Amino acid sequence: MEDFPASHTTAAAPVGEPEKKIYVNSAYLKTKYGKLKIAHLVICIIVFICTMLSNSPRSNPANWLSFVAMGGFWASGGLLFLFVINLVSFLAIIPWLKLELVYTILWTFFWFVSGCVASSNTINVAGADAFAAAAFFAFVAMCIYGFNAFLFFKEWRENANNSSFIPQTTTAAPKASSTTVPGSNEKY
Repeated sequence: MEDFPASHTTAAAPVGEPEKKIYVNSAYLKTKYGKLKIAHLVICIIVFICTMLSNSPRSNPANWLSFVAMGGFWASGGLLFLFVINLVSFLAIIPWLKLELVYTILWTFFWFVSGCVASSNTINVAGADAFAAAAFFAFVAMCIYGFNAFLFFKEWRENANNSSFIPQTTTAAPKASSTTVPGSNEKY
C-alpha cells in the first residue's frame, strides 16, 4: 500500500463545450430539435407516399411535391444523422444555427408552394384524392418547418454572438475533486 498515491484528482471536460468524440448521442432524439427532425422525416414520407398514390405521379405538380418531400427528407435525415453521431462537434467551424435557420425557412416556403400546387391540382385532375391528402400534409409540413424555423430564429436572437450551435444534451459534468486516502504515505 505504500506505492498507492496519497491523493487522486479527477478532471472533467469544461461544462460549456461539447465532447469531441464520435458516439451515438441518443439523448439528442429527446430534445425539441431531435423530435422536430423526426417529425420532418415522417411528414416528408407521408407527402411522398400521397403523391405517388395519385392518378398522375409523374406530372409536373407531382414532381415538385416529390422534390420537396425527398429534399426535406434527405436534408433532415442527414442533419439528424450528423447530430446523433455527434459529428457536428468536429465541424464546429460550420455555423449550424444559421445553416438550419436558412434551411427551415427555405423549406417552409417550399412546403407552402407545394401545398398550393397540390390543392390546385385537386381541382384539375379527376379522382385526385391523393393530391388532396398531399395538400393537407404539405400544409402540416409547412407548419412544422415554420415552427422549427421560429425556434432557430429565437435561438439565433438569443445567441447572436455565438457562431456555432450544438445543442447540449448531456448533464453538467462534476467539478474536479481531490480525495486523500487516510493513513497513506504522501510520496506524490
